[in-house]
Amino acid sequence: MIPSSFIEEVQAKTDIVELISSYIPLKRTGRNFKALCPFHNEKTPSFHVSPQKQIFHCFGCGEGGGPVQFLMLYEKVTFPEAIEILAKKLGLEIPYQRTSPEAKFKPLLYDVVYEASIFFHKNLFEHPQGQFACEYLIKRGVDKEIIKQFRIGYALGRNSLMEYMRKKGFSLETLEKASLVVSKQEGGYVDLFRRRIVFPIFDVRSRVIGFGARTLEEKEGIPKYLNSLENPLYSKREHLFGLNFSKDEIVKKDSVVVVEGYFDMIIPYVKGIKNIVASLGTSLTTEQIRVIKRYTNNVILVFDSDKAGELATLRAVDLLLENGLKVNVVEMPSGFDPDLAMREKGAEYFLECLKRGVTFFDYKVGVLKNIYDVKSIEGKTKIANEMFLTLNKMSSEVEKYEYIKKLASILEVKEEILTAELRKLKKINPNRQKLFLEKIKRTPIPIQEKTILKFMVTQKRGCEIIKKRLKEDDFTHPLVKKTVSFLFNYAGGDNERVPNNFLGLIEDKDIRGFISQLLIEEENFWDKNFLKECILKLQRNRARVIRESLRKEIEEAESKGDKKKLKELILRYKKIERKGRYG
Repeated sequence: MIPSSFIEEVQAKTDIVELISSYIPLKRTGRNFKALCPFHNEKTPSFHVSPQKQIFHCFGCGEGGGPVQFLMLYEKVTFPEAIEILAKKLGLEIPYQRTSPEAKFKPLLYDVVYEASIFFHKNLFEHPQGQFACEYLIKRGVDKEIIKQFRIGYALGRNSLMEYMRKKGFSLETLEKASLVVSKQEGGYVDLFRRRIVFPIFDVRSRVIGFGARTLEEKEGIPKYLNSLENPLYSKREHLFGLNFSKDEIVKKDSVVVVEGYFDMIIPYVKGIKNIVASLGTSLTTEQIRVIKRYTNNVILVFDSDKAGELATLRAVDLLLENGLKVNVVEMPSGFDPDLAMREKGAEYFLECLKRGVTFFDYKVGVLKNIYDVKSIEGKTKIANEMFLTLNKMSSEVEKYEYIKKLASILEVKEEILTAELRKLKKINPNRQKLFLEKIKRTPIPIQEKTILKFMVTQKRGCEIIKKRLKEDDFTHPLVKKTVSFLFNYAGGDNERVPNNFLGLIEDKDIRGFISQLLIEEENFWDKNFLKECILKLQRNRARVIRESLRKEIEEAESKGDKKKLKELILRYKKIERKGRYG
């Protein structure tokens, strides 16, 4: 965990103009800088950077924030990763707060797995045992340049890695934490990887975090692939092999090809299909899908055509749809995987396979028709129920019901019947809140509410002053109310640092974008007297709403003959009417 004081220091020392201009060209316009927004397509610059306030805001797409948010959006990294990148640029060492015994090992583990990757890589070229592995790779289409690019290596026999690393000064405890050695039942330790080709697994910042290793000995009882065990650096659920190489092309093409194995990723990549990753030998996980969503919403699945691959594909389809991604599935011809197809039939053939990919709907229906009799009542029912489970994960009602039409035609069942059955299972649209916020962001904000909010985010003790005079419910615009609620709860009394450090800590995109817009606007459209008028108007508006509500309660109490409650309500009504405002 990174201390908040260090986060503030990093943001305070980072020049946002220098940072952003290292990624995109900026042009000075008055006190600020402008550019074409890197986060959406536009012809007229609407992306503004303020060197005084150390913030950016795009008036086109609404993105905004400080240096950290820019890095998170541009580099597709998490908040801690963005802080680490900025700290490295500034030459600062992060003083991690140790929240667990494992955390203290993390910086050391990066060093140890990097050193191990260099050792394995050198073995491939310099050790006699590595020559056979090198020849094997070349036969599979992996030449020396590719080997160097992916830093592929070879693990020797016995405990060669452990001996080498001990000489480098690394303890057995560290080697075990990094999943490079494992303990034996009879005592002592042994190298985890022995006599295997080793593929380093990199994170998105091209740091080694673990290894996958393939045996060259096809023997019964020996697993073909062996991966690093879970450790503080590596979790196979959270990473995708090759993403560090392909992330830019994924963004450029706005799609990603997902395959299973290391060779399935490497061979197509070096042959020109650059927007490709591998799932580290598992069915796609929710964590991996969240990583994919940083770069694209369009996924092409290319898993094996056997039963295991079929099940993995169906599970992945549901997870992808549930997370709002669009999915196509490529069925490779029997006996072929992407690696073999590329080597034996060439890149053009594999590209054609990708083009012939089918929608998730056609794929799943095809699988189900091979399992159930589409002509029988029982078969129709099972296929329909299985398809409902998948269709119900989609957020678009239009797409959902278009697929119902197709399903009705395939099953020869009336569309109305399927629609009725689907509605029984229909869940709440997970994107409903998102769609609602998009609508309200386009609703004009009352000048009084905008004035008060700008006072809150630009003036010392602004939140404290407003909090004494107004409540969240005094504001009517949903986005303003949401932002005021956040500021009341988290900004505290003294929000002098909102323009710089505080803005960088806001995770909510709507709030962050709104505040960055207010901060980057040059005009100060309020003065002391106008601010008082704005506060008074909101108080009067709220009082009117309360009076109307009390009138209804008074009428209800009269109709029920509840004299005690009636007296209490009339007193409250007169008090508000006398003040002319609420609170």
